[in-house]
Amino acid sequence: MDLSLRDLSYFLAVVAHGHMGRAASACAVTQPALSKSLKRLEDETGLVLFDRAGRAIRPTSAGLAFAEHARKVVNQYEDAVRHAQGLRSGGGGLLRLGATAATMDTVVMPALEVLLPRQPELRVVLTLGLSDELPDLVERGDLDLAVAPADGARGGVLRQDAMGHDLLRLVASRRHPLFKHPALSLADLADQRWILPKRTSVARQRLDASFARADQPLPRAALEVDFISAGALQLVAGTDLLTVAPDSLLADAGTGVAALPVDAALPLKRDISLLSRRQAVWSPMMKALRAVLRSRP
Repeated sequence: MDLSLRDLSYFLAVVAHGHMGRAASACAVTQPALSKSLKRLEDETGLVLFDRAGRAIRPTSAGLAFAEHARKVVNQYEDAVRHAQGLRSGGGGLLRLGATAATMDTVVMPALEVLLPRQPELRVVLTLGLSDELPDLVERGDLDLAVAPADGARGGVLRQDAMGHDLLRLVASRRHPLFKHPALSLADLADQRWILPKRTSVARQRLDASFARADQPLPRAALEVDFISAGALQLVAGTDLLTVAPDSLLADAGTGVAALPVDAALPLKRDISLLSRRQAVWSPMMKALRAVLRSRP
């Protein structure tokens, strides 16, 4: 069997896009060339890799299974090339890095402030993503590393190196009537309306779990967002809505909002991890970033 990396890459592009035209554009080839590549791959493997229905093209069960292995082969090849380029350039190469809104300014940017002057030939492509999306990008090989809240359900394929933690606080406008109480329990928040990150986010899952453990109804979202931002805190400052936010964001939010005096169940501790694929070949720049992150106070 003589499979080419180019055919595997084209195959994975079709799986990802589910459309021949979009996949051909992404690969910068013509559709006839892409079709020949897929046929060549099916002839070599003896598998029917796709169901074709009109313009849509979907992988068969055999195609999905084959894609898992093909992705590993392509990822390992690309890892090896980047690793060799980094060694050859003596401190250069490409680093594809992901961060969440919570880690971008507080963890990743300070680390790059240290790393980039040390490595003048390094080029970083930085992606801002959600805590439940970045692990998928790392797993697929679209990112080399990501700095994101740890997710206990992501074992196996992903390696998670602990890089510290942050604290999540329940936040309200300083004018909110709840501040008239010197101490609050989660039961006191039962009738409140919230600005909440989406249910798949680590922060939302931690918040819901704390209410569930206290046998309280889950927080009720008046507004659901991808992540809590400075703009969301401004909205909280001008309304009676509550939200959950990390200490780092709260510190930069000004005087309009404050953490509520809630009982010992809070604040919620959220571990921050450096995510990578377990089978990844670590380039010198990946190792250099990890060292800088570990040296943070």
